Amino acid sequence: MGLTTQLSNPKTAIVYASVFAAFLPSDSSLTFKVVIALLVFLIEASWYALVAIVLSASKPRNLYLRGKAWFDRAAGGVMMALGIKLVTSYEGT
Repeated sequence: MGLTTQLSNPKTAIVYASVFAAFLPSDSSLTFKVVIALLVFLIEASWYALVAIVLSASKPRNLYLRGKAWFDRAAGGVMMALGIKLVTSYEGT
């Protein structure tokens, strides 16, 4: 069910497409693009599998649930800082 949810989420595709468009060379080969896509899939699948395995145990799950609001705030703060850094580092042409 998690895989179906992730694959059907258009935000995921939009984020990766924008990151690829911004950071990958436009003249890269098809092989390079396929390898990058496979690496992203491997990293994502490994991460979500690790999270599922860790949070399937009651002690880590309860620890996460107790601190969920703070974990979410910290992640939001990191995303805001990255966004601010991106906006302030733009060098207009």
